[in-house]
Amino acid sequence: MKGLILNNFYSMRDSIKLSLMIAIVANVILIATKNSTSLQIAIFLSFVLISSNAFEVLKQDSSSGWSKFELILPLARYKIVQSKYLTFLLLLALSLLVTIGIFAVTSLFINSSEELILNFIFRGMGFVFCIASIVYPLTYILGGDKSEVIRLISMVFSLGVFGLIYFLQLKVMEKTEGFDRIFSLSFLLVSIIFFVISYVVSIITYKEKEF
Repeated sequence: MKGLILNNFYSMRDSIKLSLMIAIVANVILIATKNSTSLQIAIFLSFVLISSNAFEVLKQDSSSGWSKFELILPLARYKIVQSKYLTFLLLLALSLLVTIGIFAVTSLFINSSEELILNFIFRGMGFVFCIASIVYPLTYILGGDKSEVIRLISMVFSLGVFGLIYFLQLKVMEKTEGFDRIFSLSFLLVSIIFFVISYVVSIITYKEKEF
């Protein structure tokens, strides 16, 4: 298991370095504008740029033939799937650390609402959880060569979940103080539930799939 995760990170080491540099530079520029929209973009950008490297592993495994080689390793199939999901969670944790670190440094020079930042972080995490919940099972079902189509579907799904939760919350409560925090937490919670469901679906699909 540890070897599989290390191999995943080794295969995307250059991409991670590049996404980290882009995320840091873009965040500093966007945060410096002191605009709430730019702030939201900055947070989303960090999570999407860094975490999405985990999805590239699936594509590389398929194109290089590694996905077939993994099957002859002395490991249960569910552990192979588990290593992909853990790789994503580690990159998500890295995204969170980078985001917190950047805002901690910039807060010394620029005043930003902690409540606003926290809400955007929850939404950013929820967004990538939603993307992952579609990318992994669909990749195991359709194959890594359909990665671009799968990414598009996952983005549409994420935006759909985001909009639906917002719409349903407006139906049950007025947009008063605390509305944004409840929405952000609700979106993150639902996204995590989808992520867990996708993990189960991916394991079942991978166990039954013939390569």
